[in-house]
Amino acid sequence: MNRKFTKFFRKILIPGSLLAVLVYDAGAQERSNVFRDSVASVRRDSVDIPLLNGSRPFRYVTGAVSHVFGGQLSTVPGSNRLNSLAGRLPGFFVSQTDGLPGFESSTVAIRGYHSFSGSNSPLILVNGRRDDVAMIEPNDIESITILKDAASTVLYGMNSRNGIVLITTKKGTEGKIKINYNAQTSFQQPTRLPKFLDSYNYATLYNEAMLNDNPNGGVKYDATALSAYQTGSDPFKYPNVDWTGQLLKDYSMQTRNNLNISGGGKTAKYFFSGSYLSEGGIFNVDKSVNTYNTNTNIDAINVRANIELDISKNLKLLTDVRSKRDKRNAPGAYSASYDEGIFAPLYNTPANAYPIKNADGSLGGTNEYTNNPYGMLNYRGYSNYITTSLSTFSELTYNLGSLVKGLQLKGNFGFTNYTQFMISRAKNFEVYSLNPNGTTYTKIGLNSPIAASGGYDQVVRIFDHSLSLNYDREIGKHNISAMVMYDRDQIDNVRTLNLTQNFQGPKASLSYRFNNKYLLDLAASYEGSEQYPKGDRYGFFPAVSAGWIASEEDFLKGSGIDFLKLRGSYGRTGNPAGTYFEYLGAYSQANGTGGIFGTTPAASIGIGELKIANNTITWEKSLKANAGIDIALLKNRLHASADYFNEDTKDILIRNAISGMYGADINSSAGRLKNKGFEFQAGWTDQIKDFRYSVNLNYSRADNEIIYSNEQLRPYPWMYTTGNPYGTRRGYVFDRFFTEQDNISALPNQTLLGTQKPGDLKYKDLNGDNIIDENDMTDIGDARLPQVHFGANFGVSFKGFDLNALFQGTRNSTTYNSGSSYWEFTNRTGNASEHHLDRWVPGSGQSAGYPRLTLSNPNNFVSNSYWVQDNSFVRLKFLELGYSLPAKLVSKIKMTGARIFLNGNNVFVWDDVSQKDPEIQDNGLSYPLQRTISLGLSAKF
Repeated sequence: MNRKFTKFFRKILIPGSLLAVLVYDAGAQERSNVFRDSVASVRRDSVDIPLLNGSRPFRYVTGAVSHVFGGQLSTVPGSNRLNSLAGRLPGFFVSQTDGLPGFESSTVAIRGYHSFSGSNSPLILVNGRRDDVAMIEPNDIESITILKDAASTVLYGMNSRNGIVLITTKKGTEGKIKINYNAQTSFQQPTRLPKFLDSYNYATLYNEAMLNDNPNGGVKYDATALSAYQTGSDPFKYPNVDWTGQLLKDYSMQTRNNLNISGGGKTAKYFFSGSYLSEGGIFNVDKSVNTYNTNTNIDAINVRANIELDISKNLKLLTDVRSKRDKRNAPGAYSASYDEGIFAPLYNTPANAYPIKNADGSLGGTNEYTNNPYGMLNYRGYSNYITTSLSTFSELTYNLGSLVKGLQLKGNFGFTNYTQFMISRAKNFEVYSLNPNGTTYTKIGLNSPIAASGGYDQVVRIFDHSLSLNYDREIGKHNISAMVMYDRDQIDNVRTLNLTQNFQGPKASLSYRFNNKYLLDLAASYEGSEQYPKGDRYGFFPAVSAGWIASEEDFLKGSGIDFLKLRGSYGRTGNPAGTYFEYLGAYSQANGTGGIFGTTPAASIGIGELKIANNTITWEKSLKANAGIDIALLKNRLHASADYFNEDTKDILIRNAISGMYGADINSSAGRLKNKGFEFQAGWTDQIKDFRYSVNLNYSRADNEIIYSNEQLRPYPWMYTTGNPYGTRRGYVFDRFFTEQDNISALPNQTLLGTQKPGDLKYKDLNGDNIIDENDMTDIGDARLPQVHFGANFGVSFKGFDLNALFQGTRNSTTYNSGSSYWEFTNRTGNASEHHLDRWVPGSGQSAGYPRLTLSNPNNFVSNSYWVQDNSFVRLKFLELGYSLPAKLVSKIKMTGARIFLNGNNVFVWDDVSQKDPEIQDNGLSYPLQRTISLGLSAKF
């Protein structure tokens, strides 16, 4: 989940429909039982898939969709439900990039990259509407559906290209009242942290780096200092502080409680849910210092209620209301990246910089290290970030069957209000540096009183309404389902200068089925937005799909094939280009002091042009093709699906190559990118007496290529990004280490990048001109987003016990090791880590694991392939053991069911990245991912 709503609502623009690969665990709909009572009765082709105009059994869907029941995710720890989908669904990629409470930010994509300019994030919708999806209550989720191809998404017009994540929440069911209580307590700890050196090793390597740079320049730490660091004889003058060990907890806590009530009769059905989530931060704050909290805690309250009423014989009403309030805490002044503001000094400060506190109790510090991490956590004040959201929608359905059998009129109106309010109570603190005499201190900085500030950071209102006519009728062997709709969505971001954003227009779909085995679907939308030039604001997005249920043919009866469907789709989807109103020009106050004018000469700052107006700007358009097969064998115990897709995206917004020369951005809709790949899913479900088991596997690959990006002319073909996948890393190609045997002056001249000595990185001279410069920069590694992702889910059940394990993995992606969490002595004051012990020293040749140490040589730190590392991994993502109490026992205490469980999330990872988690951002400075162990209870009455 992104931290700013401006990023958030770009991901949640519009509703969902249709199918290709269905991941189905027989019995996951109720987590109290891993399997249904009769395994043989499980039929994947009977599962209903949520659609824009209702729902449709899987067997009749011709598009590309993946589906998972909410029950499979309800006990997964964490606040961001999208992260719980990792490894579960083919075609859906999610990579968690930090573990910050309440955010747990992630990169989400459906079938890889579709553009190199616009957003690649799918639209995330709740009940078909834009809504706040942060920290959604997992026990409220009925199912999550991933819409992937044109047939399943074109009804969403300009927002259909990147696919859709459709979250459907629970509603009441007819029957006696049901009460469910769910409680979960979790213990969290970082999956991986950098391993920094102690004072002695740090000082030893620092001296070595100084001598490497200047053999005659002397060293910083003498023998006395080294001995004192090693023995710990004077911890104030020669400190040895394990900063991460001192200021990060061994574990933090998360608790979740949920109560939901449902039931109803023939006239009215209802559902109510209330939940409370509390999560503590990982920082080890000193509670004796302040009366206020300076950790990264979060508290969230979710309430949801809905009711379905049969007002009359022909008129029905569904009303749903949801409200959420969460309060996030941060040390010091709040910012979108405040966790990096804490982890940067925490990781940067070496063990010997200063003690946490001096002998007299004052905070330690020096002129070089003023950001004492202990002080940052305890003496910088605090801030609160309060998010409040309210969402409601009503749907009226009138049955027109008395006029035309199977005809319905449906109206829908929704409203969402989202606010973010920030309270800042920040202050500064002073540190004291021990003077050379060893007895007095020099004050650095100044204690300041708390400065109060705050206000609304975001106020967003979303209005959506639609009117549709729906027809569904079976006539003999013919089944016809049709819809005509007009809808409008309006987004008002009150606290910014952005104008109101609107999407509106008609849409229609027609589904025809003959003899329950020949399927044809047509869908189209004609959607417009004021973000584009007048006269060219509407686009047409059509799609066609077809399917053949071959298993219904007589020649396959008795063949052992329980279900076989072939399907294909083709259509055009869209995606907004850039941000708001890209066709307009932009101006700003010019830089500098300005010209001197007037009878009394005075400087007057002028206006500069930032962007050139272009009335040909349009939305991105993708032609998408998909072919798939679904099959079930051996009495539905074995099921599999496979898909191949091919996409061609045009009209990508690009910055013209002459923009730099002109002095202002000249944008045009001219870029082009192709994307293709395949997906595969297979599963087996069976039982042997009381022992039941299932296995589900999925594998996906997506490969893209930039076809045109209007790059400036380059002298060599390897310098172009065109022809390569989007996000490919670029830089110099590491050749080898310079060694003592090299006559460096006789090798290709690399001095433009700094000085070169034995142990430094030598780069390849790609053009053979004997000079290493920008002409030798090329592709050096795969993008961060993996081309391949896969998952394996195993489940067993025996006499009340159930065990479930989920493995997640990726391939063909990289991380770039960089910054203070990986490089040595950054800016001459940074830290050093354990992997620096394997640095190059004379005699190492090419066997060293790290270049020679340096304090200032930029040669080794220009963008180059040496720092690119394959971050493929296999992770035991989720492991759960549960026990359902016997029915006779729970009935005695007036319960209908009870289950206790123990689970782990992010349990273990196998990879080649040692200094950070393979999923975390490149510089490794964000809040670490959390390994979570949970104990929980689910009780039903």
